Amino acid sequence: MLSKRVSVMRAGLRGGSALAAMMMVMGTAMAQTDEPEAIDGGEGIVVTGSRIPRPDVDSNSPVNVIGVDEIKQTGTVETEQLLNSLPQAVAGAGAQSNSGNGSATVNLRNLGAARTLVLQNGRRIVGASQDGVVDINMIPTAMIERIEVVTGGASAVYGSDAMAGVVNFVTKTNFQGMEIGAQYGISDEGDANRYNIDFTVGGNFADGRGNIVFNGNYYDREMVKGAARDHASLFLVDAVQNGKGVLVPGGNGVTPQGTIFSPALVGKVDQFGNTIGTAGIFFAQEGWRAYKTSDGFNDRPYTNLQMPLKRWSAALTSHYDVTDNITAFFEGNYVRSELNSTLGAVPMSSSGFLPNFQFDLRNPYLAPSLRTFLSTHLDGDGDNLISININRRLLDFGSRTDDQTREFGRFVAGLKGGLTDKLNWEVFYNQGHVRITDVQGGGVLIDNFANAFLTNPNNPYDCLTTDVRCVTINPFGFMSMTKEMRDYIYTDLTNITVLDQKQAGASITGTLFSLPAGNVGISVGAEYRKESSTFTPDQLYIQGKALSRSAGIQRTGGSFDVKELYGELVVPILADMPFAQLLTFEGGIRYSDYSTAGGVTSWKAGGEYSPVKGVKFRGLYQRAVRAPNVVELFSGATNTAPQATDFCNASGANRTAAERTFCMTSLGVPSSVIDVFQQENVQIRAITGGNPALQEETSDTWSIGAVFRPAAVPNLQFTIDYYNIKIDGAIAAFGGGLQSVITACRANLSMSNIFCQPLTKRSSDGQLYDVPLLNANIASMETSGVDFRLDYRYQTNTFGSFSYYLAGSYLIKSVVQSSPIVAAVDCAGYIGGGSCGNANPVWRFTQRLTWDVNDALQLSLRHRFIGSTKDGRIAAAKASGAATPLLAVPSTGQISYFDLSASYAIDKTLSIYGTIDNLGDHNPPFQLYERDTFDAIGRRFTIGFRKQF
Repeated sequence: MLSKRVSVMRAGLRGGSALAAMMMVMGTAMAQTDEPEAIDGGEGIVVTGSRIPRPDVDSNSPVNVIGVDEIKQTGTVETEQLLNSLPQAVAGAGAQSNSGNGSATVNLRNLGAARTLVLQNGRRIVGASQDGVVDINMIPTAMIERIEVVTGGASAVYGSDAMAGVVNFVTKTNFQGMEIGAQYGISDEGDANRYNIDFTVGGNFADGRGNIVFNGNYYDREMVKGAARDHASLFLVDAVQNGKGVLVPGGNGVTPQGTIFSPALVGKVDQFGNTIGTAGIFFAQEGWRAYKTSDGFNDRPYTNLQMPLKRWSAALTSHYDVTDNITAFFEGNYVRSELNSTLGAVPMSSSGFLPNFQFDLRNPYLAPSLRTFLSTHLDGDGDNLISININRRLLDFGSRTDDQTREFGRFVAGLKGGLTDKLNWEVFYNQGHVRITDVQGGGVLIDNFANAFLTNPNNPYDCLTTDVRCVTINPFGFMSMTKEMRDYIYTDLTNITVLDQKQAGASITGTLFSLPAGNVGISVGAEYRKESSTFTPDQLYIQGKALSRSAGIQRTGGSFDVKELYGELVVPILADMPFAQLLTFEGGIRYSDYSTAGGVTSWKAGGEYSPVKGVKFRGLYQRAVRAPNVVELFSGATNTAPQATDFCNASGANRTAAERTFCMTSLGVPSSVIDVFQQENVQIRAITGGNPALQEETSDTWSIGAVFRPAAVPNLQFTIDYYNIKIDGAIAAFGGGLQSVITACRANLSMSNIFCQPLTKRSSDGQLYDVPLLNANIASMETSGVDFRLDYRYQTNTFGSFSYYLAGSYLIKSVVQSSPIVAAVDCAGYIGGGSCGNANPVWRFTQRLTWDVNDALQLSLRHRFIGSTKDGRIAAAKASGAATPLLAVPSTGQISYFDLSASYAIDKTLSIYGTIDNLGDHNPPFQLYERDTFDAIGRRFTIGFRKQF
């Protein structure tokens, strides 16, 4: 029955697409007129980038404005999709993220979401996590008037966090009447359902002196797993055959069948005559044998292609003219989100979590031939207890679950008015609160896991422990554990996060006085802000007794406050003179006194020059700062498991005699195993955490550009800007990560080398574990490129009006240096590979052509272009001087997505609309894609309506 309904719906949506195409053809008979319209409708738009009101293209920072028309044409209620289509934005977290807290974030210039400041009506929003990053889904789409995006440092204007830029959501403040909207979306495969209902009502009161607007929203998004798409279900790995890069079947080494490993077994022969390698012994259906690459577990079908989400929200805005010169205003938001997602079964490794793990050879489920084999090679003292590593993905539990509830509340209250006829004042108070309850299922009790491997000599089916619930475990083979075994080692865990933000501010803005060339604009103000948060993990996490989505998490709690003074000035120097239509200076400064980082200063200076009407050149230099956030300062020690290679490996790449000696005499690898030593897992447990001694990050940004409005072509506008952003003292894990630390130690084998000192944390058999990598001001970043935008509108007599825009970027460099002792990697034109993260195409643009017919029918086609990107491993090799790796899929190839939308106003109060996203049903590039940049779902259809009363 369900499949029948889906088929009918898909047929209807496809029919609607055909109807839209037919209407496009029929529209050629419409009338034509000669009257052109102004691009901005005749009114300037005040944008982020300065607190002094200025029109869009008059801003000296590169700015993009996403208007209400663009929001309607995309038909999306996921705001990150609007922002991710901007060439200046690299995809942040969103609907297609595999894991996380369900937030949608913005990442301008690929400098990290924590370096992009998100505002609502020019004021801060409480973060959705302890790093202060805002979940932009907390802002109801139906209430958005426009989204203003300024790229480059803006700390002098808005304070810390604005190193990459600012995204400001401007919401509706005057609305009269009632509007109901609803939409439904589905993919071409009949899944990925989306439901959205909006209700907005507003009106004036007190004889027009006040206005109040209320919006309610419900949104429901269905989960889609990797198993639903062929491109997401394969697990292939790179290999070299006959001197060529090829893809071969692979998988995760932690398998549901289980493996065991000891360095002493390397080189030995299994019962089938196979030589045992560093991956150990695998419990195959035919019996125990040496692990093969093809035995790896395919975890791809268990990943998330679309995260599920249910969201209820309510928003209220109001203003009231207390007197002719004083207006009171209020904004309030409440959002409740529920995320019920799954992740692959928990991977358990005894070496990672039980360094002194003992395996009892009297386990009754152990094959007799393997018992003899292990006893011969590992049980030298004959006590039946051996030191061995056991790896098993506990698919017996099923998938890990994550049931998360987030409650978000925020209100702003204030007064504003006129100080003089040219100066305005404002005071406000802003408070936000978030509480996140995260229940994680599918975890394993670490101590119980260990207990279940020590058997009672009198009855090997019972455990040695006196805990009556414990039964000897059977980890040998696929789905081999009974309910009693699972119940003893299974657990759920609950983490709670609470975040609070308080902000108060006062400002004076407007015209200070007039000069012959124009008005001198000024904005001065003071602000106070306090950020506080606590993260309380489950006690089992704190005690290191459980493993699920994390392990060994510690409580994080802390707060900081900041007092700030700022000022901006715009001074017109020349105007309406030969070869000087306009010459203006712009400057700004902000002093911030943090309770943690101390006093910091950010500033900006620049200006604009228009030699003739229709041509303007602009430039700006900015010093920006970002103070460390709560999690960077105060986070408790947390276990992570990054992939890294220990150079102490006996079969490691070109291990030298000096390295062998250093590993044995200084790093703690026992001499008895130094010649056969192998790390047991590709992942090595490390400890990350906060550092209260952190200082602020600093950046220098400069941009230069031009704006063209040729009089010969009315309604044409073109902007182009070059930008350069450099960040020093960027906060990152010590050494830039575990592999970087290992590499830095290898370059200077001395215990006076600070990067060798953490590598002494080893188990009794020499395995690295719990390597301390606390935060430090150690990294640097630099990015530069060119942004461009073209807008044009043309009105005809017969065919209605046509509008077109093209917004693009050319990326010159995107350099990341995780610490001073590692090579800087330029990720411009690269993706992933352990160094480059999200896609960084050199060329990227979005263009849209829209046809309006008599203000009733609108048809629009959007084209999103993502240039080709190479595998980040190539960039890393280039940076270090290593040979270019042989890869079967070295690049993504360029991707073009086309999105079609149509809307029709049945009358003045009712309109219907539909969209088709990814019209060509393009799959993401195989092997090289991350889910937030490329479309992992495929062709999607949306239909909806809006009704006004």
